[in-house]
Parts: sequence; C-alpha cells; structure tokens
Amino acid sequence: MKNDFITILDFGSGKITCMAATKVNDKGEFVIRAVGQSAYNGFDSDAWYEPDTIYDCIGQAVSQVENKMKAKIKEIFVGVPGAFCAEVTSEATIAFHSKKKIDDVDVQDIIDKADIYKCEGGYSPLGGKPVYFVLDGALKMVNPVGFIATRLMGIVSFSYMKNYFRDSVSSALRKYGINKINYINTCEAQASYISHSMFGDNYCIVVDIGHITTNVMLCGGNGLLFERTFALGSGYFASDLCQVLGCDFKFAMTALEKVNLNLEVQSGDAYSLNGKMIDAFQTNEVIRARIGQIAEYVIKSFRFCDKDIPADTPIVLTGGGLAYLRGGSDCLAAHLGKKVRMYDSFNAQTKRNEYTSCYGLIFAAVNTNKSKGGLLSFLTKGRKGE
Repeated sequence: MKNDFITILDFGSGKITCMAATKVNDKGEFVIRAVGQSAYNGFDSDAWYEPDTIYDCIGQAVSQVENKMKAKIKEIFVGVPGAFCAEVTSEATIAFHSKKKIDDVDVQDIIDKADIYKCEGGYSPLGGKPVYFVLDGALKMVNPVGFIATRLMGIVSFSYMKNYFRDSVSSALRKYGINKINYINTCEAQASYISHSMFGDNYCIVVDIGHITTNVMLCGGNGLLFERTFALGSGYFASDLCQVLGCDFKFAMTALEKVNLNLEVQSGDAYSLNGKMIDAFQTNEVIRARIGQIAEYVIKSFRFCDKDIPADTPIVLTGGGLAYLRGGSDCLAAHLGKKVRMYDSFNAQTKRNEYTSCYGLIFAAVNTNKSKGGLLSFLTKGRKGE
C-alpha cells in the first residue's frame, strides 16, 4: 500500500532531520505531520566526520517518524547538501519553421539540448531544471507552455551529487527497508522554496548559515543559478568565546542567548549569566569579527559566479545560526553593505529558520509527485537512487 504522506531526509551540519508531510493543494502547500531527528557530527566536502555513526543516526530519525505515523516509510526524498553537490547552468535554443504553440515536448527538448556536460568521475546526475525561458528574444517567463513563438531559448540548471554521499545514504536506507529513494539538491530546493514564498519568480540571494557550514545560493526564475558552500558557521561563535573568555563550550553556547549586537555596549558593560558576569563589549566584538569573516566569505563566493546579478536583488538570511542571534542580521548587512532580510512565513508550521532546507525539500517533493508525466517530469529524471 502506498503511503499517503511524503517523507524527506535532510542533512544539516549538526543534525539529521526526517519529516513526513501531506500535500494540501496543487500550489505546493503542505502540512507537516511528523518530525524525527538525530544529532551527529556533520561532514566536510569530502566525507562524514564520523562515517561509522551515519547508519544509526539515519535510522533514529527515520524510526521516529515511522513510529509517529504508525506506518512504514516506503519512499523517501533525500536532500543532498551543498558540500556533496555541484551545479552548472547551460543555455539552449530551438528555432521553429513557423509560429508554434509551445508544449511539454519543446521544454524537454530544451533540457536535452542544454545537457552538454559530461558527468565527472565520482558524481551522478540529479537532472536538469529550467530556470527561465525567453520567447522570440523578448518575452521572459518561467513556463512557456501554451504561448506562441518562432524561437525558444531556455536557461537550464543541472545538479550532480557525489557518489560517496549517495552510496552511504542508500545503503543505510535499504538497511531500514526503504528501497525507493529520490535525491534532490538541497540548495536548489531551499532557494526555490524561499524565492517562491517571498518573491515569486524574481532574483533572490539566500544565505543559510548553519552550525559549521554556510550555503550561498542565487535563485532566479524557477531554479538555481549558482551555489557555493564553505566550512564556516555559527558554531565558531562559541569556540571564539571559549578562547577569549576562557570558558567551556556549553557556557559559551548559553552566553550567545544573552548577546545583543544592537546594544551600544561600552568597556566595562557586562552580561549576567547564571550568576556570572562576562564582558559584554569584548563578547560583542568577538562575535562581530567572526560575522565579518563570514560576510567576507559570502562576497568571495560570488567571484565564482558568472551570472549578471541585478543590483536590487534581495538577500535573505536563514539557517539555525546567525538568524537567531539578536542583531546578527543587521551586523551581517553592515559587513555586506547590503540590506539583509530574514526568512519569514505566514504559516506557523514553516516559520523556523533552521528548517527551511526541510521545507524546501518537502515543497520540491510535493511538486515532483504532482508533476510526474507532465511539464515538470524532468524533476525526477536522474534522481532515483536505484
């Protein structure tokens, strides 16, 4: 019997999250029904930090959802973190002999024609997704089906995942009896979800600052135009405080809850924490310095981007790190020299910044299931784990 819910698996830099959700309508809206989590030590661009624990950590998150849903998971959508992904874009054009009404076949032809990259050893393709189309060199849109044109140009984003990630995750999931596995580029899903939720089809830069990893994404139209991942996150704030204040990591993490970078603190001011006083000026300056470094890395990331980015492109901050530090987004904005918006949602179920990658995966999974056999059937092409 087929599950009446969609299940996703998300790999953050400090925890693995499994979520079960039910589709609400054809706009991609959903209701989250169960959440399972397990803590782990994360990864870098080459491997898991503790590969021997991955099987059990995945099993813990999955089992929690199965127990809450009182059902066995038969199919799962797995998010591939930016550190295990590569993304490129390509352009293709089709010229017709006369005016023609664009259909799904023409869209698929654009995707096939744009697929000029040979998959490097150690990687597997996740498929291509059109970002936007241009009809007759003038009319730009995300869905050209039904329009009349003599020439169709499309920008297509292609994603690839490291086989190391696929092999280890697939092996773990099969161990727990899940054999139908779909892989999705997490950065693409997350950026598309945030862009769709907050800006429609307009350009959007998403900066997801996690515990030890930061993802920088450029989204425009209906897909991902650029992504970059670097190993630096909010977990470094506590490490810095440990060194400067001479405290333990647990105390430093608690101290971050007191920090307010919007306060005009001076030398001699202090934060009171569990009966102890810590230098507020020194604490704020240490954290501001690390945020400045993160901002510098964000700026450097775009040196690898060959896309023209409109000057008014909004920047959205999300993730479970800096987003919850009072004054954090303002400090990041000051270092970037650009206004930074916080991710937000009208839906109480999808308001938490640390789960936007999960929301994006659910949104992508809902749309993938909805579109099988239709215009968006390319979403499933090349993504099966089998």
